[in-house]
Amino acid sequence: MLRFYDDSALAVAAHVLIEGPVSRADLARELGLSGATLTRLVRPLINGGLIDDGGIGVPQTGVGRPTQLLEIPPAEHHFVGINLTSTTVHAALTDARSQGLAGQATKLRSTDPHSVAEQIRETIATLVEQQQSGWQHLRGIGISLGGQVSGGVVEHSRFFGWDDVDLLSMVGPVRDLPVLLHNDLVALTMLEQWFGLGRTHPSFMVTSVGSGIGHGLVHHGRAVDPVFRGHGTTSHIPLAGAHGVCQYGHLGCANGALTTGAVLSRAGAGRSITVGDSRPHDLDDLVALARAGDLSCCNAIAEFSQNLATYVQTVCSAAMVVDAVLDGEAVPLLETPWASGFDEQLTRFHNPRLPALNVHRRSGSFERWARGAAATAIVHWLETQVDLQR
Repeated sequence: MLRFYDDSALAVAAHVLIEGPVSRADLARELGLSGATLTRLVRPLINGGLIDDGGIGVPQTGVGRPTQLLEIPPAEHHFVGINLTSTTVHAALTDARSQGLAGQATKLRSTDPHSVAEQIRETIATLVEQQQSGWQHLRGIGISLGGQVSGGVVEHSRFFGWDDVDLLSMVGPVRDLPVLLHNDLVALTMLEQWFGLGRTHPSFMVTSVGSGIGHGLVHHGRAVDPVFRGHGTTSHIPLAGAHGVCQYGHLGCANGALTTGAVLSRAGAGRSITVGDSRPHDLDDLVALARAGDLSCCNAIAEFSQNLATYVQTVCSAAMVVDAVLDGEAVPLLETPWASGFDEQLTRFHNPRLPALNVHRRSGSFERWARGAAATAIVHWLETQVDLQR
């Protein structure tokens, strides 16, 4: 596992959380610490109750004294993640490693900020109180949504029509637990950094494609804090071969070619010449029509896959990474027969002297977005606990 922090106490806690149960010897070796330094760092975390040292392991050689294992028991610490879309509140209850314990999705009653805040509070209470442990193990709450977020304020979100909405204040305190608000792609990147690809890969890109398109970056184990967070800095780059038009009138940019609305519009435009029934209504309908032989839908998916490959190769090259995580509601389109050109287009302009790109496809489920929101609360809780117990 990579070292997430320069601060040694935080590095120890993060390693124990993600890799535990782990022996002291393995922990010291992985983090480059002496035995004496490790003992000094671990002792207050054990005394404070964050780390449990009661586990017993077998030596790697199979002989000798049993080893003492360190762990932050994930099941004893729960977190709620809330991901907001313009239509739905997606919620997940996770353990301290962001593994889902329960979840639910409820239709958003209104996009009025006060109504959304009230529904968030209701969702949290419902999800937690359905569990046998109730509020006892809950340590924090993370909320994410698409848009520009600073602190607890949504500076702008085109999905909700919000500007300068202090959503965190509207949600208010929840049983004195910390509540955090983040851009959804920042949260998803944190999920991959801590509990996904980041455990084994030092540098990679996370790309989301759905209602919007954007990317997050992890370099050398650290998430890059974007200056223009939430603005989708690559969503309007020009793509060779793309012909869609975005909301700003750009012809052939990523937003006008890859977003869900753009793909449905391309398919619908072809169908309108002879059918005019306003279909496809959504991505599932798009695939259903393609399976039924609708050429407009088949070609819209093919065009999407080729344009997405161009986008991934372009952004990875600029970011100087060779691994890309693909997530978002449109990613399942790549599993259809009409998206077979994705892999070919991905290597079409590849420099043979450079390593090949590796694309890691995720499910595209909104449950992952909610778990990403929970991951922000997990990291905040861990940092706070270490600071308290130094």
